Amino acid sequence: MGFRNPWRCSFDSERPSYFLCADVGQDRYEEVDIVTKGGNYGWPVYEGPFLYNSSVANKSSNPINAIFPAMAYNHSSVNRAEGSAAITGGYFYRSMTDPCLYGRYLYADMYGDEVWAGFENPKGSGNFTTTQLRVECANDSPIHCNAAQPESALGFIFSFGQDNKKDIFLLSSNGVYRVVRPSRCSYTCYRENGTGFTGHPPSSRSKLSNPLTLQLLLFHCISFFELLRFLL
Repeated sequence: MGFRNPWRCSFDSERPSYFLCADVGQDRYEEVDIVTKGGNYGWPVYEGPFLYNSSVANKSSNPINAIFPAMAYNHSSVNRAEGSAAITGGYFYRSMTDPCLYGRYLYADMYGDEVWAGFENPKGSGNFTTTQLRVECANDSPIHCNAAQPESALGFIFSFGQDNKKDIFLLSSNGVYRVVRPSRCSYTCYRENGTGFTGHPPSSRSKLSNPLTLQLLLFHCISFFELLRFLL
């Protein structure tokens, strides 16, 4: 209970007990919640961590003990032109295609043309830090993608999908996109061609040989596919 309008929920394929739901806010806040049995996520008393309607709480004889979001953002931080925001929940990235995204939870805003990655540290703590991902077109995309303005090329982001290889897809008003190898966008992921990668990335405390690599790890590379071709 305590959800306003959940939009796209998913289990972590590596940790099935982790069930995350994105919840679309009312006036100011979009959120991602870690769902637990019997949990109350605040609405309509709270919108995210902010008090929304105290009169509802005052009518109850028991405290609601709201569970606040694991990840969230304000409407004012995205889509300033439209003046609205609506979160689209995604998945924990567990594919080997881009090992530098491994273990991060990907989600987006439908109107804002923006994608984020949430990283949990320490693992199992429920404490996430989020980073907005830069979206680029793959150099060898089989269908033309607007490389000059890749964010606007996404259109409205309706949903995420995951295939049997755990590759991640984005469904938008302009078509279907797939997360691909960083090298296809001329980025350097120091794990992409490394040996001994077992699906569990090194500790976040590991030192990088090139400090620029830290920024490159946060970039998000996509390849555009027409929906019909994708289905065929």
